[in-house]
Amino acid sequence: MKAVILGCGPAGLAAAAAAVSSGYEVVFISKTSGRSQQYGCQYLHAPIPGYEDVPSVRVRYTLEGTPEEYRHKVYGDKWEGKVSPEDFIGEHDAWDIRETYARMWADLIGSLRIPIIINDISPSRIAELRNRIRHLRPDRIISTVPAPVICVNNHAFTGHQIWANGSVSPFAGTLDLAANMVVCDGTRATPWYRVSNVFGYRTTEWAKRPGGEAVPVLKPLASDCDCWPEVLRVGRYGSWSKSALVHEVYPAVKQALEEGWRM
Repeated sequence: MKAVILGCGPAGLAAAAAAVSSGYEVVFISKTSGRSQQYGCQYLHAPIPGYEDVPSVRVRYTLEGTPEEYRHKVYGDKWEGKVSPEDFIGEHDAWDIRETYARMWADLIGSLRIPIIINDISPSRIAELRNRIRHLRPDRIISTVPAPVICVNNHAFTGHQIWANGSVSPFAGTLDLAANMVVCDGTRATPWYRVSNVFGYRTTEWAKRPGGEAVPVLKPLASDCDCWPEVLRVGRYGSWSKSALVHEVYPAVKQALEEGWRM
């Protein structure tokens, strides 16, 4: 049995780990052959199976203002979905996503030599894979790439652009912050809305474009897209859902494969 996985970021590798553990041969399709350098997720809320021994810490998560103020500051007045502080305020355990990703890459692409086929993902490419033509002949297709990329019917995709920095380089944030803390701010006293310092990496995020070296990041919120029902979409960008977390990819893929999901 062969699984083709679209995208080889953290979600893609977690999907591959689940497929390999279920006895599948795996092939990645990605626009590049290198590792992802942008980490929208600062840490994992649970370890990926097989990587439970990666470093973990206790994170303190705080909020200035109210969740409603935070929601409106970040997303404006029209979006009424849940925001992170509603789920994460207080203290909780966190696992190092960078270390996990590096180790999965070494195991899956380094040791197991899972191939990466360089190809831009498109609906026509999905059709080729689904119809089992050419040499890949997949039994399963799992997508972690942004859902709009494979949409064929002009469905609605709700997203919100923010700006962030510090997600790659250690100590590149703009605010002094104690180790293993996340501070959210819904008030008008600060231009940013979230600053984190976890595992030695600082990330600052703004709802409006600041000065400096911040890069634009599109945050998926929701979609009504039902294209390619035979393709399993996982991860935040694959499912285009704000509530999707990286550690949830492995069990979602494992369950789908064990329940006999078919293309």
